[in-house]
Amino acid sequence: MIHFNPRWREELVASSDEGVLILELTMGKYHVYFPSQSKWTESAPEWAKEKWEVYLTETTNWCSQNNIPISVVDNGLVYEEKTKR
Repeated sequence: MIHFNPRWREELVASSDEGVLILELTMGKYHVYFPSQSKWTESAPEWAKEKWEVYLTETTNWCSQNNIPISVVDNGLVYEEKTKR
């Protein structure tokens, strides 16, 4: 399961048991810009490279539940946020 939380830096935090990914979320009028599959493969950490479809589906569902538009774009942001242990 993936949990989502918007945060003030125009980021959508996607947390799972495997790690935390950051996606682009514009503020003011929310809009998620999800990276294309090629951009995802290029930018995502190893543990997430094969999970583009899972994250796209879960993010799309979250956006739908919260009336937030989502677009798949070639320049979408995704990176891993390291947590301190």
